[in-house]
Amino acid sequence: MRRTIFEPMKVLLFGLIAERAGTPTLELSAASTNELKVRLAEHIEGLAALTYAIAVDHRMVIGNMPLNGHEEVAVLPPFAGG
Repeated sequence: MRRTIFEPMKVLLFGLIAERAGTPTLELSAASTNELKVRLAEHIEGLAALTYAIAVDHRMVIGNMPLNGHEEVAVLPPFAGG
């Protein structure tokens, strides 16, 4: 099976996730949001233990979706309201 190599995309990190990563952005390659979660966990210690959401092009993603590398991707910590 041939795997397509995707160009790295800029992933925006916010809140505690950016603090743990030590940066507000990462450059990662992933063909889907599920694959992106694996890549993020490889780069951010303790991420798997956190609750977070992924937004693609300003829309929250539920489940898995394909990525082509040209989207705007954000990793968002849980929000608290008041």
